[in-house]
Amino acid sequence: MSLPDDGVARELIDSSLGITCNWWRKIKHLPRKEVASKLTAQNLNLHVNHFEDIDPATGEPFCEETPFISLSCGTVERETAAKTNFVHTARHTALWFGTRFGQEPVAYLYFCWVILAPRSAVAVEGVAEEVRDLNTYRRYSPYQTEGEVAAKIVVPANQINRCEKWEWDRESRTLRQVWTHPNPGFVPPEALSNVREML
Repeated sequence: MSLPDDGVARELIDSSLGITCNWWRKIKHLPRKEVASKLTAQNLNLHVNHFEDIDPATGEPFCEETPFISLSCGTVERETAAKTNFVHTARHTALWFGTRFGQEPVAYLYFCWVILAPRSAVAVEGVAEEVRDLNTYRRYSPYQTEGEVAAKIVVPANQINRCEKWEWDRESRTLRQVWTHPNPGFVPPEALSNVREML
């Protein structure tokens, strides 16, 4: 993420709120009764493919009021002519976006987990959408290689493991990690596992 300063970056974990969507940050107090009307296939398409376009419902740029949160999970791009697969890592993609494509000197990475819906379930707030999965979302997207997962409304703080600050040096075109802010309240995803050990 591109954020104003280290304090704001740490506060996303320390406040116990977590990472909220732009819509919630803009209006300050989330109107629970409006959530269902925001979690639609049309809005997910706007978020994924037309993020900065004008929202026909509000007349404002959709990015300012999106109920979704883009997370990077990495992906694989297939080059059929060369019979080769290219891996796009989550970290590389997240740093590219966090520095606003190399325009900002600092990016903050949050390591978190979400529950993925096994198929499209846009109206279900508690699960995220693997929008780059071509088996589920088959509509063409020029951004498929970004490996995006779309969370909804909020990624709770207890699902965020840590925050890392990275600095981008334009001259040498290198990134270096500056610090890590761990989350003492992190609950690992294994807490949901129903796998039982056997003798």
